[in-house]
Amino acid sequence: MKKAFRLAALLALIFGAPYFIVFDHTPPGTDCKKSSSPDGSYTAELCMLKWYGRGNAEYVGRVFDAGSGKLLAQHTFITPVPTIMWSDYEGESVLFSIGDGGDKSTYVDLPPSKWDRLLAARPRL
Repeated sequence: MKKAFRLAALLALIFGAPYFIVFDHTPPGTDCKKSSSPDGSYTAELCMLKWYGRGNAEYVGRVFDAGSGKLLAQHTFITPVPTIMWSDYEGESVLFSIGDGGDKSTYVDLPPSKWDRLLAARPRL
């Protein structure tokens, strides 16, 4: 019985893990705001996913190629102060929150990294 349970768990892991890794499960969000980069190369979108109360909510920040509309990066984060700000301090980036202690998930370097682009290319469910 113990061997059968281990085998079932292993098979579930082998076949179930790709489902969560390969597909993007991030919902589209609500109350979305958009902004174009100063040079017009990128468009950023900020959408609320879930309200937690006490001024905190979960958001998704997305960066698109302005010409093609292709999604280049997507980060989820929790913040009381959502915003879209374009920055060129220490390299170009787009910030999706103000004053949350330097959490890297709240900004995207421009151009987005290969890892960000890979994650953004996953099919959406």
